[in-house]
Amino acid sequence: MEKHIVIIDDDDALLSVMEFLLTEAGYRVTCISRITTIELLLTLKPDCFILDEQMPVVNGHILCMILNSKPETKDIPVILVSALDEIESYANLCEASAFLKKPFLNPDDLLNVVAKTIGAGVRKV
Repeated sequence: MEKHIVIIDDDDALLSVMEFLLTEAGYRVTCISRITTIELLLTLKPDCFILDEQMPVVNGHILCMILNSKPETKDIPVILVSALDEIESYANLCEASAFLKKPFLNPDDLLNVVAKTIGAGVRKV
């Protein structure tokens, strides 16, 4: 059974690139460019969330804290992504499972952190 990844990022171009890379690697991907309700996220039942740190309504680390506080999502790994130099600090603050600095110069960087985070083994496109 393929693993389900939910990506939340307000950069549509990067969202498309991540969706392409993960889909080609065999994942089922749901992309969200803006959050409407937390309840929607609770119903998606992914194997992993990928959250952009810098979002217009709620920052990724805040959303990670919310997801970690909900019984439905507390055990789902979260990968925080950002171009900010402080990304590791934000990831530690919200107890994200992993973090990745943007831009990803090598597509394998994204694929490897996802595979390691959800225990699927390292994949290559």
